[in-house]
Amino acid sequence: MGKEVSKVRKQVSRLSGFLFICIGLCFSVVLNGQDTITFDEVFISPVEHKIRLAGSFGELRANHFHAGIDIKSSRGEEGDTILATLSGHVARIKIQRGGYGQVLYIEHPNGFTSVYAHLQQFAPKLQSFITNRQLRNKSYELDIYPEKGDFVFAQGESVGIMGNTGRSYGPHLHFEIRKTDTEIPENPYLHNIGPEDKRPPLLYAVEAHGLNSEHQKIWSRSQSVTQKSKNQPVTFEVPAWRAGMAIQTFDLMDGASNKNGVYSIEMKVDDSIHYSHVMDRVGFNHSKYINSHVDYGEKKTKNITLTKCYVSPGNKLEFYPEVINSGEIKLYKEKSRKIEFSIKDYKGNTTSYQCFLKRRDAKEGEIIHPTFQKYLKQGIPERVKIGSCNFFFPSNSFDKNTHLNYEEKLLDGKIAFSLNDNTQPLFSYPGVSIPLTGLSDTSLYDKVVLLYDGKSSYGGHIENDSLRVRIGAFGDYAVVYDTIAPTIEVVSFLSSAVGKPYFRFSIYDNYESAGYSDDIKYDVYIDGEWVVASLKALGNVLIVPLENVKPGEHMIKLRVEDAVGNVSLWERNFRN
Repeated sequence: MGKEVSKVRKQVSRLSGFLFICIGLCFSVVLNGQDTITFDEVFISPVEHKIRLAGSFGELRANHFHAGIDIKSSRGEEGDTILATLSGHVARIKIQRGGYGQVLYIEHPNGFTSVYAHLQQFAPKLQSFITNRQLRNKSYELDIYPEKGDFVFAQGESVGIMGNTGRSYGPHLHFEIRKTDTEIPENPYLHNIGPEDKRPPLLYAVEAHGLNSEHQKIWSRSQSVTQKSKNQPVTFEVPAWRAGMAIQTFDLMDGASNKNGVYSIEMKVDDSIHYSHVMDRVGFNHSKYINSHVDYGEKKTKNITLTKCYVSPGNKLEFYPEVINSGEIKLYKEKSRKIEFSIKDYKGNTTSYQCFLKRRDAKEGEIIHPTFQKYLKQGIPERVKIGSCNFFFPSNSFDKNTHLNYEEKLLDGKIAFSLNDNTQPLFSYPGVSIPLTGLSDTSLYDKVVLLYDGKSSYGGHIENDSLRVRIGAFGDYAVVYDTIAPTIEVVSFLSSAVGKPYFRFSIYDNYESAGYSDDIKYDVYIDGEWVVASLKALGNVLIVPLENVKPGEHMIKLRVEDAVGNVSLWERNFRN
């Protein structure tokens, strides 16, 4: 009997030891940042305060869909603590003067990656690593992919501080959730991260487009929508055999006045769904097709963003769950077509509107009939010589068949040309070869750039006495010499800087960069040692920190170089 009891006690002891080890291991994982987590962990808010949004997922921006949500500061300024929304390891750290500014990517075991952008600073365990790398590379801008076990964060642990870096107009957190394997951003609302919202979207205007057989707009009429007119349906009489609809709409959310993007639009024709889109996810590789999703011409000429409820042939967006006949509507003289819109936010708040379409005969001069020199088909790569220039248009350059109009002239002996106008979008970067035979001074070849719209320059390379460059838009171009060095403007500098946290400068070039051109390069030295100085693209504000500068006499030197090698220098003595 004693032997049996002893045997049982030993088994219990072994089991207790095993359980103790397991508990200890789990506790150790928690202490070390939970690099491995249980599958029952769910996303939490990345901020400690109530979420209010300055921008929603899928919102229609200048040339892209908004890939995340913009969470407002708790008090309208920088400094809010940003939390890891789920346990995981740092997969990427990127610092840039524009774009997302200082941004952190955390990869999670559930197959998603969370993104925290425009940070003022990173968590202490990251910041020293980043600063050392910047000093080693002599570059403020970085793009680092740490090893999986280098930096681990537990859910709810601080990853940084809310800021205003990069292309940001005020303190906020740009937050994303992406599928790790595809890098496609998903609407954070799908993961229960978003604000309370009881306000329905706003509908400002409805527009009818007459379309030809090649999906081109040849006529349009707009109807503003007010609270009073909302329940008084209008009939658009369209002088075409087919029509497309477009609407101007925004979403309003609780606790904020921002006009955000809507979650979904559904259009019925005679009680059947004819078009719908849902903003659950948008891939970066297709984001440029926003300029096909909206009426690009109206946006450029009137600064109005209208969502088209029909889909052009070359539009590669994938968030249209149901589209009949590309969303285009056949018209008849003898009967009206009933059009019904249902516009929703993610919480299900809905705005509805109804109107009618009917075909009529066109009046003289009412229909747009394009004139052109070249006619290019959508989906087919084309090499075209027009005037002195040779163009190559990749297959995905247009969203529909396109008419080209070209005008060329000489400007100070150099070629200038207009290619269509800026009301038609391009969806790739066509190549152009421009002869430089009219340039008298070949020693300045390395200063040649292609200027767009009088302000933005496209860099390229010289080959066989021609400038070869890729362009990003239709419009006006001119070949110019860029021999002007960048400007260094003092914003705040004192020769006696005791107690001052930083110096502030503004650095900019005579031409903005566009396309594939490099931005201006800059270096800051104090007493001959390179120092980390941040540059914010908006306003070109350069901040030189002084917290690590020892008391005494010092010299600061700035060196700024543009994309074609023009250099500016500025130096002064100061006392700290």
